[in-house]
Amino acid sequence: MIMEIKGLNWPHWMDTSQHGGKFPNNLDAGAEFIVLLLKSIKQCTDGIIPRYFEVINEPDAAWKYISWSTVIDFHRIVAQKLKSQFPGIKVGGPTKNTEVSGSDKNDFRVWGFSRQFLDMSLDHLDFFSFHPYNFVVVEGSNYRWEGMNEARLVAFMDTVENYAYQKKGHSVPLIISEYGLAGIRGMDENKASPFIDWAYINQHISHMFTYLNYRHVVDLAVGFLLSYETYLGQASLHYSLFHGDGSKANAAKAYQFWHHVYYSHKFLRIDSSFDNKERKISPLAMGNPDNGDIVVLLQNYDRSQARVKLNFDHHWFTPSSGISHCHYLNSHKEPVLDEWKSMHVSNGYVTVPADGSCIFVFKAKYNFQNIHTIKETTYYGNKMIMGIKKDCAICIFSCASCTYAASANVNIKSLGNVQYARLRIGVSLPGNSGVNPVPKTVLINNHHVTAHYQLFEPGRGHEGSRWESFEYQIPVNFLTSNSNEVKVEFNQSGGYVSTVALVIARS
Repeated sequence: MIMEIKGLNWPHWMDTSQHGGKFPNNLDAGAEFIVLLLKSIKQCTDGIIPRYFEVINEPDAAWKYISWSTVIDFHRIVAQKLKSQFPGIKVGGPTKNTEVSGSDKNDFRVWGFSRQFLDMSLDHLDFFSFHPYNFVVVEGSNYRWEGMNEARLVAFMDTVENYAYQKKGHSVPLIISEYGLAGIRGMDENKASPFIDWAYINQHISHMFTYLNYRHVVDLAVGFLLSYETYLGQASLHYSLFHGDGSKANAAKAYQFWHHVYYSHKFLRIDSSFDNKERKISPLAMGNPDNGDIVVLLQNYDRSQARVKLNFDHHWFTPSSGISHCHYLNSHKEPVLDEWKSMHVSNGYVTVPADGSCIFVFKAKYNFQNIHTIKETTYYGNKMIMGIKKDCAICIFSCASCTYAASANVNIKSLGNVQYARLRIGVSLPGNSGVNPVPKTVLINNHHVTAHYQLFEPGRGHEGSRWESFEYQIPVNFLTSNSNEVKVEFNQSGGYVSTVALVIARS
C-alpha cells in the first residue's frame, strides 16, 4: 500500500496564514501532525502501517500556496520524523504530475525542479515518485497519443537515474504511484463511449509493458483506475472498474489482461530487432517454473495488425500451437478482451491486433527451476543534458564538413563475464526544429555502432519538443575496463543529448 496526503487541509488551530490558509507556517509542527496521523493508523489497524508514504500528492499543482523550496524542506522533515518513529517505512516523493512529460522543454528548465528535489531526496528519502499521464487527441476518425509515451517516459527515467548515478554512484528506486490517461481531447468525455473506455485500458496495459521492461529501477506502478467513481459524471465512469450494481465495467479489462501472468513467473531474456527503425512491438517473455510454460507478451503500438516472428536462440524451442489472450479495439471501436483462444504458429509467426496487446502461452514443459541467470547493470555517463554543438576538431578547416556532437565517458569497473551490451541514448530537440533526431554517427571508443532501434513516440510534431530514446547493439569487444568514450554526432547544432547509458549483461 502507498499512503499519501493531499496536504492542503489542516486543523483550524494550525497557523496557515503564510500559505493562503492551505499549509502550515511551521513545517516542524506539520510534520509532527503527520506522525500523529500514522500513530493513529497503527493503533486502529492493530500495528499495520503503510509500506510506502508520499508526503504531499502532486505539490506542483499547489504552487499558489506552497513554494518548491518549502515542498522540499517539508519532505525532508517528515521523512526524518517518520523513519525515526516507524522503522521500515519508506518515504518518498515528489509525486510530480504530467508536468514531468515536458521536463526537456525550454532547455530543460522544468527538469530543474526534479533536480532540486533529488539534491535533497537522494540523502533523505527512499524513492523518487512521479505520475506519468498522457492524452488521446481525436481528430475526425484519427487519433494519436501525446504526453508521456514510451520514448519520453524512458528518457525521463534515464535522466533521473543518470543524475542519481552522478551524485551517488548508484540508481534510485522509482515508484509510479499514479499513471493513466489524463483525458481525451476532441471528444465529449461526458458521453458514454466504448472508444474512451478502450483508451483507458490500452494506456494502462502499454505503460505497464514499459515499467516491466525497466523493472530494475521501477519498484512499483499503480494504475489510476478506480472502483466506482461518479465525481465527474460519465467522465469518471470511464476509469471506473465497476458499474453501480457491482458488475464489471470495461475498464476492468485492464486488470483482467494481467491475470494470465503470475508472481512465480521468471523473466526471460528477450531482444527486439536492431533494424534502425522505430520499434512498434514492445516484447516481454517469461517462463512458468510450475508447469514449464513459455509466456510471450507483445504490445503493438502500430495502427496495423502485426505479424511477429518469434526467434528462439539455437532453436531451443519451436512453438507450433498455443493459447492467446488479446486486448484490442474492434471494428465497432469497442474494447475486446479475447481470452483462451487456441492458436496455430506457422514458421514462428504470431499475430498481434492493431493497437493491441497479447499474451501467448506455449506448453513447452521446459525446466525453468535452474535456468542460467544473467544480471544486467546500467552505467551512466559522467555528463548529462549535453548541448549538441559544433565539433571544432572537425570543423576547423572547412565549414562544409562540420559535425555537431556531444560526448560523455561511461565508467565500467569490470568486463568479466560480459554476455552482451547495449547503449541507450536520449536526444531532445525543439518540437518545431524539423530536423532529424537520429544521430548521424555514434562512436564508442572510436568504434562506429549503427544497429539500433528507436522507442515509440507518437506525439512527434505536435508537442513543444521531441524527446527520443535510441537503443544500440554494442559488440562486447568495443568496450574497455574503466573509461568508455561515447560520442554522438549530428548533422546540425541545437538540442541536447540528455543521457548516455551502457547496459552490461554478465553471467
